[in-house]
Amino acid sequence: MQPIEGKLYSPFQKKVSKIVQRGNYAYDYENEIIWERLDATVNRIRASDGFPISTFRELMNEVANVTLSNKNYEMYYRGQSKDYKNNQAVFYKDRIPKTIIYPTICRPETNNDGNPKHSIKKSQITKRYEELAQMIDLFRGKRSYFNEYYYSLFQHYEILPTPLIDITQSLRVAASFALEKSTKGYVYVFGLPYPNQSISYYSDLGMVLIKLQNVVPVKALRPRYQEGYLVGKYPIRATKTNADDLSNRMVAKFLIDNTSGNFWDKYFLPMPKEIIYPAEDEVEGSLQKVKLSFEKKFNK
Repeated sequence: MQPIEGKLYSPFQKKVSKIVQRGNYAYDYENEIIWERLDATVNRIRASDGFPISTFRELMNEVANVTLSNKNYEMYYRGQSKDYKNNQAVFYKDRIPKTIIYPTICRPETNNDGNPKHSIKKSQITKRYEELAQMIDLFRGKRSYFNEYYYSLFQHYEILPTPLIDITQSLRVAASFALEKSTKGYVYVFGLPYPNQSISYYSDLGMVLIKLQNVVPVKALRPRYQEGYLVGKYPIRATKTNADDLSNRMVAKFLIDNTSGNFWDKYFLPMPKEIIYPAEDEVEGSLQKVKLSFEKKFNK
């Protein structure tokens, strides 16, 4: 995915120097962190801590400001409980930490403490792509669609790691995911090109965008209830590069806080888990059966 270049209108952190009195006749300069909006860039937004938000209504207003001020892009959202940053190993200790959002197929495995390892081997990525191809062959049967169709199902139902990333056009869904496991979380806003088909390919931008409810079967409830989309690099290759990182398209980052319990109100409630993960989703059941067959066949 090609990064967004140039200036944006969005909250980001900035250091400013102010004069501080140290004594009767002693003065000094001190750095203060403030929030700016003009002259934001993707890197400044990624490096920020996330603009603090305390209610869903406030989030809607802030997103409206970002959307109306950056009209070249269609806005999509993603909610996470944690803001993952780029490699901060000793070799990179002087680098400013920035948000990264890679697809599951490119993500390192986790340590015993649950945190991801610093890197992933190329051989591991290659192996995951091979497993993905094996799963497609097993699931395809007599039906033959684009690989992106199968990637969409496997990714959204968490069957196997894929080169696609889940996003949504529902701010409520994104905020619900952000606060699903914690009282604090992050909602990201991404500026993507306007879709032109159910599966939109943008060769100049190196991107594919998939509208799930136009692609998946009628009985696939979860993608429709979540207003789900998927995005990834194009063409898809068995590599991990900067083009896989969705944060290249980040136009806003919000830190939402429900510590007080007042983020939601009686008119704007979180999406119930029964809706986000509908138990009666027949497609999920059939995919789980195929996954079980896959694991038995290939001794996974």
